[in-house]
Amino acid sequence: MPRTTRSVEEVDIVRNQILDCALKILVKNGYESLSMARLGSKMKMTAANIYNYYDSKDELFIAIHKKTYTMLYDKIRSAVEMADTPLERYKNMTYAFVEFGTGNINIYDIMFNRPIKQYSDYIGTPQEELSYDEYHSSMRALSFAVEVIRDYRETRSDLKPADPKFLAIQCISTLHGIISLHNSGVLYQIDDNPEITLKTIIDDAIRLITG
Repeated sequence: MPRTTRSVEEVDIVRNQILDCALKILVKNGYESLSMARLGSKMKMTAANIYNYYDSKDELFIAIHKKTYTMLYDKIRSAVEMADTPLERYKNMTYAFVEFGTGNINIYDIMFNRPIKQYSDYIGTPQEELSYDEYHSSMRALSFAVEVIRDYRETRSDLKPADPKFLAIQCISTLHGIISLHNSGVLYQIDDNPEITLKTIIDDAIRLITG
């Protein structure tokens, strides 16, 4: 008997299962470990069958990036919602970003360290719409950070006016540097008190905003 065509809902379920499996491989083994063949083996599917759900590895990685930026957004938003004041909201967001980065090393690596194609590279290709969704997910996290910073800065008339988006990028750059040193293990080789240094640099990033 011929196989029954899957419904859109059934296809989405399998796509999400493949995506979750890909993330597990990345979390456990890192970027280089992920291949369609390995993914198919874990899913008990052929690599060719994986391509029935994701047309290319590019499409799969765009979906992975979209999901990871959604994870980051949910993490920082949840932290902000637990705070009562603009200052506490900003501090909670900052610590949540660091916790996400240091607690999800391989996910953070593919989000911020790996050279990848950008949305502009996919314009006019079959992946354009999916890539735009991924770009929107990453920008939603940045826009939320800008909003939190703006809200805090508006409570401080004594601070010199500054573009909150620039401040957000400046803060992320500082945090990214120390997260990367932490995740690579280099921080533990070059510093006698790595955890103290980590906290000090986080506090420095907070002072970029608070003055």
